[in-house]
Formats: sequence, C-alpha cells, structure tokens
Amino acid sequence: MAAPAIETSGLDVGYPGRRSPVTVISGLELTVEAGTFLSILGPSGCGKSTFLRVVADLLAPLAGTIRVMGETPSAVRSGRGVGFVFQDSTLLPWRTARENVRLPIQVGRR
Repeated sequence: MAAPAIETSGLDVGYPGRRSPVTVISGLELTVEAGTFLSILGPSGCGKSTFLRVVADLLAPLAGTIRVMGETPSAVRSGRGVGFVFQDSTLLPWRTARENVRLPIQVGRR
C-alpha cells in the first residue's frame, strides 16, 4: 500500500511575532491518501497558503511532523517530487517569458 500523499501529526505552524511566534495552524492532524483530490478552503488569512508552504518545504513547522509521500518535505523537494506555483506573480520583470520559464531548470541544476 502506498504511503499517504500528505500526513501530519500535531502540526503547529506560525511566524515570528514581536514577543512570541504567531501560530497560524495549531495541532493539525491530517491524512490525505495517495490519489485523493483535496481542496483547501477558507477565508483569507486562515492558513491555506501557509500549510502549502510547509508541504513544499518553504516554511518549517514550529512543532509536530509532516510527511509527504512518506518522506520529509525536504527529502521530497530535493528529489524534485513537489512543485509549487505561487498565487502572486513571481516573474522577474527583466527576463523574457521564456527566460522566466527556464529559471527553475537553471536553479535546479545547482
């Protein structure tokens, strides 16, 4: 049987605050089986993008564990098993469209 696509246990995620971290996700217990279609819905600021950043290894959790396809997000990312498309434009304006498309390939070679 395949490992779950995403599995979390006691996952806490947040950002630095002035005096202490601001927790955005607290104690998340989630199992998403391989092949499952998942929609993450909620109002602005509820942690949807924050959760996806943790899955893609762009943000480290404050506590708890997360596994993506049975591995840590960093292992999956280094094996190029996860892609990430930002909701805001991240194109570099001084590059052509073709150069922007080629950039991840060039960076991935390093």
